[in-house]
Amino acid sequence: MKNLEETYNMMPTIVKQHAGMPDNFINLTSDQKRFIIEMFDIDREAVKATLMETLEEMKGLVNEL
Repeated sequence: MKNLEETYNMMPTIVKQHAGMPDNFINLTSDQKRFIIEMFDIDREAVKATLMETLEEMKGLVNEL
């Protein structure tokens, strides 16, 4: 959660303003926090799936050598 909070706070203020979001994570409403957390979880799962596919491809290449 700390990483998510830091990442949100590091985003440019103008981007958050255009989205109608507060500048600091601590000022998010419960619904806004839930939204951000869900986006983070979905993105993390997509990255994990891509990395697992890449790992399997690399294993196949190593076995061919």
